[in-house]
Amino acid sequence: MLSTPPSPHDLLAWSTGLVGFAETPADSCVIHDAGRPVTKLLASINATTGDLALAKQLGCDTVLLHHPLAGSARREFSNVLDRMVELIREHGVPEPAAREATADLRRRLRFNDHLSDWDHLASAAELIGINLLNIHLAADELGRRVMVGALESLADDATVDDAIGALRTIPELAHPANEIIVAPDSPGIRGAPACPIAVMHAGGTNGGFPVASALFDHGVRTVLYIHCSGDDAKRLERRAAGGGPGALIVTGHLASDAIGMNELLRHLATDHPSVEAVRHGGLRPFATP
Repeated sequence: MLSTPPSPHDLLAWSTGLVGFAETPADSCVIHDAGRPVTKLLASINATTGDLALAKQLGCDTVLLHHPLAGSARREFSNVLDRMVELIREHGVPEPAAREATADLRRRLRFNDHLSDWDHLASAAELIGINLLNIHLAADELGRRVMVGALESLADDATVDDAIGALRTIPELAHPANEIIVAPDSPGIRGAPACPIAVMHAGGTNGGFPVASALFDHGVRTVLYIHCSGDDAKRLERRAAGGGPGALIVTGHLASDAIGMNELLRHLATDHPSVEAVRHGGLRPFATP
């Protein structure tokens, strides 16, 4: 426990160490250091320049942003897919197949990084004199561990519906505004065997159809994403119609990101009690003690 106010760089290093990462992930960074310690922060899943102004109005010296929207975290986001490859391999997929499954996604993200406006939020933070800190993968890893923990008690013959029930013991996922989707949601799929389950969260983003398909091909029965495109869901439905096994559980983007961010803020309150946190943008509906 530290009683002295940390700098934004201290908090970034703290979050990396909290989950045991050897180095700061590519999708996390100090976007702007205003040269002042962190005493009151506005925590948000996303942020606009208006949110920075709101934080200033509320007396905050720092904005803690989850999604990588600026700075090196935006420019180099595609590099974090190495973590997705690690997660895929943990479920028995050989490295060549794991890298092939993520190759198109990595290429697409690389070009998206290149076209992004990575300076807009950074410039606003500098102009109004506020710290802007981005923590993405560490928070997602905390959320992934909560999800894995919720599923650990499932019996070997648990169904997809049983898995969804276990996930709904997590307060954020149980929120009435959060829908958990199954794809393909065909007759019988919810009563089908769920295990083994691959929780594919904290890999940067979702792996779409190629990653889910690779996992299914190597013995995984259920894949968990926190979000998925309709096009990828349609491809999985076609795969199932052709006899391919496997179910995809999509837990909900905002609620699922809130799990890890709420965990991060709970650890922050313990490890850095001098820092006051105000929940905003995507965190308020799912606030837990």
